[in-house]
Amino acid sequence: MTWMVLLTGTLVLSLLWALRHHGRQGFLIAFFIGILVSAGSGYLYRYLGSYEMALSTEALNSLPKNERAYVIAQMAQDEFMSRNRVADQEIVNLFELALKLDPHQITALGSLGIIAFEEGDHQRSLDLWTRMLGQLQQGSEQAKAIELGIARASERIAKKTAEKLALGSAEIQLSVSLSQAIPESLKNATVFLFAKEVGGSPRPIAVRRLSVNELPLTVTLSNNDALMGGQLHPGLRVEIMARLTVGDAAGSQGDWIGGPVVLTLDRENQTSLQLKP
Repeated sequence: MTWMVLLTGTLVLSLLWALRHHGRQGFLIAFFIGILVSAGSGYLYRYLGSYEMALSTEALNSLPKNERAYVIAQMAQDEFMSRNRVADQEIVNLFELALKLDPHQITALGSLGIIAFEEGDHQRSLDLWTRMLGQLQQGSEQAKAIELGIARASERIAKKTAEKLALGSAEIQLSVSLSQAIPESLKNATVFLFAKEVGGSPRPIAVRRLSVNELPLTVTLSNNDALMGGQLHPGLRVEIMARLTVGDAAGSQGDWIGGPVVLTLDRENQTSLQLKP
């Protein structure tokens, strides 16, 4: 920044003047000048730096959505590459923001695909890279690289699917009830049942959606309720819980919760959940 160069120049000139005209005492003078310049630079960094950042943010927000998405994706990619392709949640959020602004943003699609692949979420990487490939020139080097990535992701998915099929399948009998009568505000609420792997991905393996008016009810969770890539199988430790909400599966304030209960499938395939405020 220009102001940092000016401060540095001021400090150097002041030190030369103090040492030339005051001899040994110049060291003491130079020391105090250094303190003053440091304090000044801190002040300017705080206030002028914040001002420049505000101007940058204003300029970014003034761009069309697709251009803004490009800038954000490039910033995220630079940070991603500087960390040897190790992404934290902040970098992922930037790529996701770029995609929200422009669903066809190539850099964000490619980078999120890489992140998903390295985290073992091969289905997500396949989906992202397939979307990206449709925007690339057929036969180009970039298209060939993405095609290779898609092939590898497909191989991993096929291997994982075969391994899961070899494990067999399991079901969970689940009795769901209410601890008390629900208020009028929840008369049209939805009940979501979740089965998540203990120590695994936070994404549920299986989900079932019910109306609160169906309770009490005994249901069977099976692989028919599994999300993409999920499978209930013997030996799997799962956490079962239920959520009564007027919102979506992510929940909202005022939800009723049942559980969680941990089961090891094939030894404990039955449980009950009572929803409470």
